[in-house]
Amino acid sequence: MWNIALIGAGAIGKIHARNLAGHGRAKLTHVCDTNTAVASSVAAEYGAHAAISVEDVLGSDVDGVIIASSTSTHGDVAKACISAGKPFLCEKPLASDLSTAQEIADSAGATGLTAGMAFNRRLHPQYAGIKEAVAAGEIGRVESILITSRTAAAPTLEFIKTSGGLFGEKGSHFYDLARWITGEHPVELFAMGAALVNPRFADISEVDTAMITMRFPSGALCQLDFSWRAAYGQDERLEVSGSLGMVQTQQSPVGPFLRFNPLGMTQDGPMPTWYERFEQTYALELDVFFRALESGQPGELPTLADGVAAQQVADGARQSVREGVPVTITPMG
Repeated sequence: MWNIALIGAGAIGKIHARNLAGHGRAKLTHVCDTNTAVASSVAAEYGAHAAISVEDVLGSDVDGVIIASSTSTHGDVAKACISAGKPFLCEKPLASDLSTAQEIADSAGATGLTAGMAFNRRLHPQYAGIKEAVAAGEIGRVESILITSRTAAAPTLEFIKTSGGLFGEKGSHFYDLARWITGEHPVELFAMGAALVNPRFADISEVDTAMITMRFPSGALCQLDFSWRAAYGQDERLEVSGSLGMVQTQQSPVGPFLRFNPLGMTQDGPMPTWYERFEQTYALELDVFFRALESGQPGELPTLADGVAAQQVADGARQSVREGVPVTITPMG
């Protein structure tokens, strides 16, 4: 039985708490959050200890830590885990900037600590299936990737202030998917962004709508379409086209049945929310993390180096928007 501590008891933290409580091989022992009332509430619900501080957690006998606090704290918490020798699974992004992310990855690597990124979309059957099809050569040489991610409900300005923004908070998942599917790291990107959903985002130099074009060493191109607004429901799609064919995800509305008539086919129901679509992946990533703890090897666990790579792309996208020029991405490692 793994004794696991949770740092951060917000929306994502509560998902992890629920999954840990229902896991046959884990016990949620500590919950820590800057909002002590929330920490106490979640801890009481699952019979855990409401920790006063991160130091309180790391000074205990926990076997691992889930970092689900606000993005601006990820770097400090990860560093504290490394100093205490506590394995951890970190929500994306790994840190607020590339140099901090690289420092964390290097420190964990030097000590041999088991640590990884919560890139749970890799565990969704559609994305895993596309990865397998591409690896098997079903579509031939990859030539282009199209990724769309538009969120049904935009985050608040207050959330954005302590998050990784559109490029870090949302984008990290999709840079990782593109790298994971192709087995390549981009060498160049160009990004454009605007504050169209909430003009106040511009006051803090953030965007809520963006397009990014990336080029990979093989010559393959990737286009990413991001927005914090989708009035019609959560919209997430991925398509990979190659010399022999194409693979793409599908979005099934949450409806009871299909209607066929002389006018065509219709289906009732809204688009699935991000949680409805990826709920199971949060449970599956715990299994991946625990297998890594048990074996001492990452296995399927996305590494901190993957987190650094995503951070590099996010920082490059911000730079491209700020300067209005393409950005060269230096090789990792």
